[in-house]
Amino acid sequence: MIYDEFRAGINEYSALWAKGLKKQANKVLATFAENFRNNVPQENSDEILYQFCCDFYDEDGYSELRGHGGLDLPYSLMGLVYEFLKRACLANKMPQMRWAYQLGGRYYNPFDRNLEQDPYDVLKRAYEHPECDEKTVRLYLENQIYDLDFGAHHFPEGCCIAREQYLEDVTTAEKILREHNLPLEFTKELEYYKTLYRVYFEWSDSGRNGDFDELLRVAGISFTAPRAFYYTNLPRK
Repeated sequence: MIYDEFRAGINEYSALWAKGLKKQANKVLATFAENFRNNVPQENSDEILYQFCCDFYDEDGYSELRGHGGLDLPYSLMGLVYEFLKRACLANKMPQMRWAYQLGGRYYNPFDRNLEQDPYDVLKRAYEHPECDEKTVRLYLENQIYDLDFGAHHFPEGCCIAREQYLEDVTTAEKILREHNLPLEFTKELEYYKTLYRVYFEWSDSGRNGDFDELLRVAGISFTAPRAFYYTNLPRK
């Protein structure tokens, strides 16, 4: 099979989906994926799926495939990509390790459905790989920022990550920023979270004395906590 034939199979699915014939489209794609899996030699299939991932992840192609069934790729196609990336990741290949992370993200990644490998660890290995690229660098840094944002989600009532995790995320983020020339916005965002956590930990360690918002204002930053709703068991009338 050549790549144009693979593309034609995907386009047939996309055309049916665009017409609203979703069940028919999924059936066509499932049949296509099964035939591809059973009849295309692995070396040939790896070449085709490598080109597909280049187009999908690095060239922003196939935008019409995104979000079908709540997934980044249609289920049957995701299965093919998953199998290809699993083999590549076990061989420590790049950019396949980054693609494996992008396939499902940190918390849902079919790269290893048995959780034999942490998706975040795959991304870390991709960053440490000699062929690490800019997209991997940004993804890895964005993960540290995500952790910090998640941890502060319920400030000042509590912190959603342990202090050790905060220190690890900051240390890793600072290392990434030292090693790569990234836009200043990343440095500013990290400094914001460092100030936010410093104020929170000092305030928490001192017995939560003082107005948290005022302490942030004095530190030169602002923080808007999300609205929280609490429910109690009310007696039945």
